Amino acid sequence: MKHWKRLLALLLSGAMALSLLACSPSANPTGGDPTAYPDGVPAPSAPASADPSGQPSASPAIEADLTQAPLEFSAGVNPEDVMLTINGEDVPADRFFYLLGQACLRTEQYFAYFGMSLADTPDAAADLLEQGVQLSVYHTLMRQKAAELGCLPTDAQMEEVRQAMDEAGLDTAGPYWGLTEDGTRFIFEMTPYYENVLDAVTHDPDGQELSEYLDSLKVYRVKHILLKTVDDSRQPLPEDQTAEKKAQAEDLLSQLQGLSADELHTKFDELMMAHSEDNPQNNPDGYTAASGEMVAPFEEASLALKEGEISGIVESEFGYHIILRLPLTDETKAEYQNQFRVDALEDMAAQWIEDADVTRADALGELNAIDFFFRLSAYQKALAEKDAGESGGEG
Repeated sequence: MKHWKRLLALLLSGAMALSLLACSPSANPTGGDPTAYPDGVPAPSAPASADPSGQPSASPAIEADLTQAPLEFSAGVNPEDVMLTINGEDVPADRFFYLLGQACLRTEQYFAYFGMSLADTPDAAADLLEQGVQLSVYHTLMRQKAAELGCLPTDAQMEEVRQAMDEAGLDTAGPYWGLTEDGTRFIFEMTPYYENVLDAVTHDPDGQELSEYLDSLKVYRVKHILLKTVDDSRQPLPEDQTAEKKAQAEDLLSQLQGLSADELHTKFDELMMAHSEDNPQNNPDGYTAASGEMVAPFEEASLALKEGEISGIVESEFGYHIILRLPLTDETKAEYQNQFRVDALEDMAAQWIEDADVTRADALGELNAIDFFFRLSAYQKALAEKDAGESGGEG
């Protein structure tokens, strides 16, 4: 589970156009949707049923008291209570706890892939709380920088925000998150503030800058033929089967050697589709990866190749690979061109955060982020069940 702290850090990044489900199957923001947020924090929405998609299971020991407001029950605060003061600007509880809740939700969803839960990792509470603080500081500073740089949202951008808020059904979303109208507006306005600051302080890289940036990240694209030496549960195959796989790999490699460039690509695809045990039909154009994303022997061999070259037989924990390095696609270059700008802003934002004057309310020192999250989840589930019952079970 070594990557979960990295995941939390990524939530700060303006690059993260993640489609998180706040509570509802209908809440599925995308990069072009005015309700989608570049750091992965979606617009608020209410559950569509008593068992909302993407919603973690609350502990059965938590019995929600719906006579209390959501933040009163989950954190013992009122929506208007000040949690942070950033360069003299107050951050009220509704805004802070929405951002903290999203950090917790994203991490809970990540843990679910490993059959785990935040309930299994109580030591994560302090880091999650810090993530809520950092998200609040980050987005408050974006607004402050927009004012300082003279790049406040335009009338057209604010009209998009108003339309998105009208379409979101905030009269039903608010009770699930404890959001006030001002808090909801802040959440919906994060995208235009972020985008305007991004445009104001960064530039598109020229060809050399982009090339150097891609090299610094060790971005590469490859196809490979894999002959597995492990079974589906990643247990080693018997020695005789492993020896057969190696002999097969040597035979395939011999068929690829000495071919012209065009012949090599055609033959490689033919052999890959016929023999690779990595479901090549799912990735006929190969893999694009950056440093650290693939197992070390595979990455090292890929980076050692020039475009158009094939490797020898590369052994990894999965089996024997034959790798063909390919040029990066224009689509990939365009994606990294935008990432270049995002990373430039994130470097500046890190300094802004370090320089910011941040005061924390005493209540934060007593808050357990995981307890808050599961109490809020229990409250939202109970409220969804109540609403479903009152509407005859219709979503």
